[in-house]
Amino acid sequence: MSSDGPVVLSPLHLSIVVPVYNEAAMLLAMAEELAPHFDDFAGSAAICAEIVRRWPGSVLVELDRPNYGEALCHGLAQATGPWAFIINVDFWDVPFMRWCFRTRGVYDLVVGSKRADFSLNRQQGYRKLLSWGLNTILQAVFGFVGSDTHGQKFVYLPVMRPIFRQCIMRRGQFDTEFTLRAARAQLWIAEVPVPIVELRKARNLMLHKIARNFVDIRRLHRVMREVPIKAATRYHRWSREDVENLDGAQTALLIEMGRLHRGTTIPIDSALNEPRDTSSYDRKRGTGAAARS
Repeated sequence: MSSDGPVVLSPLHLSIVVPVYNEAAMLLAMAEELAPHFDDFAGSAAICAEIVRRWPGSVLVELDRPNYGEALCHGLAQATGPWAFIINVDFWDVPFMRWCFRTRGVYDLVVGSKRADFSLNRQQGYRKLLSWGLNTILQAVFGFVGSDTHGQKFVYLPVMRPIFRQCIMRRGQFDTEFTLRAARAQLWIAEVPVPIVELRKARNLMLHKIARNFVDIRRLHRVMREVPIKAATRYHRWSREDVENLDGAQTALLIEMGRLHRGTTIPIDSALNEPRDTSSYDRKRGTGAAARS
């Protein structure tokens, strides 16, 4: 609860990890806008000194120097409960979060892709080009089947924590490495389109980003050579329509598909274990949208 009312601390089952560096202009506004949504659909008000004061379930982790991957790694290590969202201060999407939380248990990792639907991408052209170039390298060098490894994610911590501990990369490629490792470990992964609108100018010049990414990708290539591909990748793609129709036949179908495919491996605190009204799915059995792999 907010500081305006009584403070009630209870065990958390969902964490929100937000890497932060010089975000004073946006951080509190993000927390004020985003936290009520979590109060509504997840029962957790989680999102630095003022935020922790107003939402006591939050934890502040400080690092000696700015490093996106290091901040993400330490934040995930502090996360409690089985589920965690990874978001950026300026990039987050409530429909994506609602969809992920409603369908929790179907996937171990959900990637919110800014490249999966270009009608939702409002970045500048050179930023789109940089993302395309990086992902093309990931596909050619690592056999990655998705369209994005950066940005918003929803993770099932019990199976992802061992992968986080294995990761060598930091800076901007920490989340790339754990996404690649998760795919090679044959975890259940989904890709969901998310909108992206730039709220501030980029901090780094494009040439600086390209040079840094090439250095990191060369190191990542050496790291991933030691990671075997266990079996065929479980990677499903969903449309924006699937995400926005949260109470429709698509979501019911997704949950039933997860119940069938995962069998006895259904995660704890999973929506798959909750009773579901599948009448809308039954009425539209011939028209439900299935996952694309």
